[in-house]
Amino acid sequence: MMGLLYLVLAQLAILVVMVVVIRQLLLRDTIKAVAKLRDAESELGKKEDTIRKRIEENEADFRRKSAESQQELARAKETMEKELARTRESLVEEAKRERDRILEEANRNKERMRQDLARDMEAKTLDNTGRICEMVFSDEMGARVDQAFVDELLAAIEDMDASSITIAAESIEVGTGRPLSQTTKDRIKDLVARKFGVSLEVRETVVPELIAGIRLKLGSLEIDGSMQNRFREAVDQLKQEHV
Repeated sequence: MMGLLYLVLAQLAILVVMVVVIRQLLLRDTIKAVAKLRDAESELGKKEDTIRKRIEENEADFRRKSAESQQELARAKETMEKELARTRESLVEEAKRERDRILEEANRNKERMRQDLARDMEAKTLDNTGRICEMVFSDEMGARVDQAFVDELLAAIEDMDASSITIAAESIEVGTGRPLSQTTKDRIKDLVARKFGVSLEVRETVVPELIAGIRLKLGSLEIDGSMQNRFREAVDQLKQEHV
């Protein structure tokens, strides 16, 4: 009986020891598991901190780069606005210069046209004056006017100082509005011989545009005593009076 009791007690003691051992084993594994879990949590926390720092660094870098981009964009915009302003000013100045050039050219053309028109009108006036004289003067009156102009020119040559004038000519070239009489030709030839010391023949050319009077040419010396020249001088004088 006692032996059975000892056996039961021994088995009970063994069971208790086994329970304690198993409990210790389980507790140690649990502690290890908890430790590993804590280590894992710590490692996870470190990784989270690292990730959070990286995220914050990336956000800070993004904000910095965004601010730099905004500043660069603002500088580029300012530079572009300045360049546009310079380009606009340059275009405006170029447009002004082109406008002034066009106006100046237009004024020159206007003045040129005015001068051309004035010359045309003057030429037409002289032509019309000649035609009017032809229509107004009878043949007898025209001959008298012509002779008066010839006499006046020859008298002017008679009065001029010819001491310093040298004549180098082969003939006396005479343009006349009407054919000259032989008497008038002889007068011209005699006058030239006395005034200039040269004996030359008269070469006559009828130029109706002269209207009356003569245009005399001795080499480089030209003396215009025609009515056309008188009209031209009168027109020039009138133009000077209205300047």
